[in-house]
Amino acid sequence: MDAISTLSHIVILVSIMKRAIVALLFAVPASAFLNPGKLGWGGQSTAPATANGASKPLVDAPRLRNSAAFSFPSLKMGLMDMFGGAGGKRDYADLAKGSWQEETAVYADAGEVKSVSKDGLSIATFGAGCFWGVELAYARVPGVVSTSVGYCQGKMEHPGYEIVCTGATGHNEVVHMTYDPKVVSYADLVRVLFTRINPALKDQVGNDRGTQYRHGVYFNTPQQKAEAEGVFSEVKTKLGEGAPFFTELVQAEVYYPAEEYHQQYLWAKGGRGGSSQSAEKGCSDTIRCYG
Repeated sequence: MDAISTLSHIVILVSIMKRAIVALLFAVPASAFLNPGKLGWGGQSTAPATANGASKPLVDAPRLRNSAAFSFPSLKMGLMDMFGGAGGKRDYADLAKGSWQEETAVYADAGEVKSVSKDGLSIATFGAGCFWGVELAYARVPGVVSTSVGYCQGKMEHPGYEIVCTGATGHNEVVHMTYDPKVVSYADLVRVLFTRINPALKDQVGNDRGTQYRHGVYFNTPQQKAEAEGVFSEVKTKLGEGAPFFTELVQAEVYYPAEEYHQQYLWAKGGRGGSSQSAEKGCSDTIRCYG
């Protein structure tokens, strides 16, 4: 491990320790210090509300982790989980076999950034706050073939949900999809993004705040970059000269698929309260991120 990599891990470690110590001293629930935006700190936003993290029971954990556990509504999480868990690198064994999610895990393990899937479809990646709602929005778009949610643009390899939620790794929650460019253009996919966000808000979509909820377009090819730049120009013109604009446009980095319980959460998993929503192409029903 070189000096830069070592320093990066030290910075992440110190950041996580600070958050954990504050929570222990003041008995703040884990959901508060992992994502202050979920409590609505910092005032109200006029942007549409988006989902927060999924609740999912963890498997039996080592005694050390349980001895420092915090309680989510239906999630038991310990300090060891915050440090990436006691088991080391995530192995993606939970992902559905033969799925797009499993295919992306193969690329993640190889450290590869793909622009085309094994089926010859184009790949696109967007960040728009919590990934539940934006995944459903794109799943409804004709021409989008498969969707996956996960993490990219961060400093740590193979992160899990809990550590990404601390905001310490630099990852963004994103939707990663395959699409047929003969049916839908990349420019139109970028336009969908701007229906889900307020580009004038920095590191925020709705009530979700933090660098892990920033909005961005992560292109794979020069053609995608050029199409995105055209849409960015359209949006900035509508906003007016000098208006704040924080949506990032950068080269895609390695994508790491999120845990299976996050995948297609609002329809295939039933969402919160077991109220499944439609992913039918062209559906315009309001997306309810909270069930």
